Amino acid sequence: MSGSPIYLDGRLAGAYAYGWSYGTDPVVGVTPIANMLAELKRPVRPDMFPGARSLPDRPSAKAAPEEPSTERLAGLPPFHGEHEVDALSAIRALQDKRARTQAPVGLQRATTPVMLGGFTDSVAHMLAEELEPLGFMATQSSTGGSTQGGPNRFEPGGAIAVELARGDISMIGVGTVTHVDRGGRVLAFGHPMMGAGATGLPTATARVLHVLVSELRSFKIAEAVHPLGALVQDRQPAIVVAPDIAPARIPVRVKVNGVEGAPKTEWNIEVASHRILTPTIVFGMIVNAVKSTAGDTADVIVRARSKVGIEGHAVVSLDERGFSPMGAASPGVFSQLRMFALMEAAFANAFESSRVTSVDLELDIEFSREVFQITDASVAYDEVDPGEEVTIYVRLRRVDQRDTIRAVKVRVPESAAGRTVKVTVAAGNLVPIEQPRAGSLGDLIAQTQRRYPATSLVTVLQMPTRGLRFEGHVVDSLPPSALNSLQLVSSSEDSRPFITQSRTEIKMPQVVIGGTKLALRVRQVARGRLLGE
Repeated sequence: MSGSPIYLDGRLAGAYAYGWSYGTDPVVGVTPIANMLAELKRPVRPDMFPGARSLPDRPSAKAAPEEPSTERLAGLPPFHGEHEVDALSAIRALQDKRARTQAPVGLQRATTPVMLGGFTDSVAHMLAEELEPLGFMATQSSTGGSTQGGPNRFEPGGAIAVELARGDISMIGVGTVTHVDRGGRVLAFGHPMMGAGATGLPTATARVLHVLVSELRSFKIAEAVHPLGALVQDRQPAIVVAPDIAPARIPVRVKVNGVEGAPKTEWNIEVASHRILTPTIVFGMIVNAVKSTAGDTADVIVRARSKVGIEGHAVVSLDERGFSPMGAASPGVFSQLRMFALMEAAFANAFESSRVTSVDLELDIEFSREVFQITDASVAYDEVDPGEEVTIYVRLRRVDQRDTIRAVKVRVPESAAGRTVKVTVAAGNLVPIEQPRAGSLGDLIAQTQRRYPATSLVTVLQMPTRGLRFEGHVVDSLPPSALNSLQLVSSSEDSRPFITQSRTEIKMPQVVIGGTKLALRVRQVARGRLLGE
């Protein structure tokens, strides 16, 4: 397994970290221990990892009998690998590389096995595709075993686990401890896990259950045993684990209501606090919970009531509804939940240091087709006067019922004279709203709540004017002279003009789906004026 210590003449030379696919000869690539030891010089403080705390001193690792030095490393020169990059850049680079490369050629970095426990086959496959560009090789395993009898400290040659999730489902990356220094800090893997730099992922001692032999790439199946420390450095030559830091974990609860006879309706896990990994794991947990509870391929109405705790801010509550003809377990049902926008705002906003502290989601599932489908919209005549109030007739369809017509009155602006006005009729959750330029995390949170619900029918008139976004407010329907002047004052991307809209909302008793468009030709002069009135 990657990180296994390599000794030459009894002296620690480095860690197994590279190999060839389909190779049968005992030849591997080794990361020199000198490069790994150099990573121990990087400063580590609990305040580098939001939510982490220091633990009192305790015997947490078995140190090597003598600290290895570069003079006693079998004469191997330092290996200068590629520079570290931040997590987001690393992911993009890996994804681009994956898109360009059809099959690996030559010496390859050892992948990090990720044990997925408690996931259905389809969800495990979905997560495997998401994790592969990060350097993980996902495989299904158990959700964890007893902590009795397992190792309670890190030892060279022993297994180590990075706990991404634990509880009713589990997700752990496993490798081998290469070296433990006198202070108890651990060097492992011999290669980066993700290349994420300073991170604070939870770690644990691990127990190897089985060695899976394969010419493609053999690996060990293991399980986490005792939580211990945090992964503090994820660098090119190795990962560094500090056993005296307790990392932040995010409690996540998913409850599924409305499925009679389901053997399990509630899931509870703790997820590692990480900008990129946390939303992916939470999404996988939600889809897995619903698939296990209500995997029927049927028409379903879903109500999602979510609560997201954000450090420094109150718990934010959201109530959303949606419809799926492919069943509740379709990933598309949950990919647009606004709770994920909240999580991104908490982890990655440019205004303050914050993070997600808790996630709670209750899903009400109703196997029903009782929705309003917008099938058509029309007007009595398609040429109208400027300033005229026009009635738009929206045709709505419901299963096993006759189509109904809903009349919506909208006013054509005077400024549209001589132009064509585009009209859109759609479900509320499909209609975007102009948002002011955010000036704080609080603004970003407020913007996630400023949406039309799926139970609204919204008619949108595309106006012939333009508007600008500013911090805290939106200015629309600007005349050209004012638009040009304000653009010169502000040079930000958000100040680019947008097409203004006039919207009319009608509350409906059930979820609305679909949408339609039409166009209104506006006369240059109202008919009454032409007749001399």
